[in-house]
Amino acid sequence: MSIATKPFGTLPTGEAVSLFTLTNKNGLSAKVTNYGGILVALHVPDRAGKLADVVLGKDTLKDYVAGHPYFGATTGRVAGRISGATFTLEGKTYPLAANNGPNCLHGGLQGYDKLVWAAETINDHGVDKLRLSITDPDGSNGFPGTVECTVTYALLDDNTLEIAYTASTDKTTPFNLTNHSYFNLKGAGKHDVLGHEVQIFADSVATIDADATLQGRRDPVIAGFNDYREPVLLSSRELNINNADIHFFLDNDRTKLPKSAAVVHEPKSGRLMEVFTTEPGVQFYAGLFLSVDAPEVGKGGVVYPRMGGFCLETQDYADSVTFPDMGGAILKPEETFTSTTLYRFSTK
Repeated sequence: MSIATKPFGTLPTGEAVSLFTLTNKNGLSAKVTNYGGILVALHVPDRAGKLADVVLGKDTLKDYVAGHPYFGATTGRVAGRISGATFTLEGKTYPLAANNGPNCLHGGLQGYDKLVWAAETINDHGVDKLRLSITDPDGSNGFPGTVECTVTYALLDDNTLEIAYTASTDKTTPFNLTNHSYFNLKGAGKHDVLGHEVQIFADSVATIDADATLQGRRDPVIAGFNDYREPVLLSSRELNINNADIHFFLDNDRTKLPKSAAVVHEPKSGRLMEVFTTEPGVQFYAGLFLSVDAPEVGKGGVVYPRMGGFCLETQDYADSVTFPDMGGAILKPEETFTSTTLYRFSTK
């Protein structure tokens, strides 16, 4: 695998941002910027061998800074929603920004998706990888503890995009990292994803209310509605936040080795994406709110349609700090957070 670097622009603060292109021996490529740890592009082949970019995003750094729905971003300190934008930990109450209805979403107003990460190329057992790192200070976005965090991208020769995370803290803090890429296996920007077949290996989901606020309840999947244990053609379902913007439980705890979480197939192109993760859950989102309030202009000036991309955000139960029986999205000083997610591409 090779990694090339070029400038991606300068922030209003004067900070320079770079764009890194990872290429494997089969000609697949992934573009990552150290602004927000964002996966900007991912070119994978169809059954005829034709490459296409399968992730939604923006053309320029300026476009990302102007605002976007977390395209390809590393989201944290807590990916997902903390209910009521507040939590109590070790006897102290911490108010957060309510940036999604009554809830705090994806870490608040200045989450990891808006930070400039330090970047370096490392060699891990003969594989070149891009390692991004930040120091998130105590009190950032209202959270306790200074967090040291790394995200490492690699494009392996078996056509797998590997994303590995590590983190440590000096105070107990809520912590939940994920990548928020929107995929479209037909090719980003030209179509909705209703022709995709989705399979998620989970038999229960996290109950939410009308604001998508987590309720601290785990319920069995319902056949014909939010049960994806067998492949489901998305067009066969009436999609809403209760079956297409919802957390699925894969395990009770984080696992040492990645296990199968989901499979998505797009029949016309033949592209198939398998998702493996050490995380105990995955948030499935079918782009329900893309271009609903205003046109979402993406790469090449294309307006992404509603349901123009889907997300499979591997993570823990976001509001574990409020409902500790539901998950373990809490990082303690004596622990080291490690997590790996694999997106493997093939055709059939």
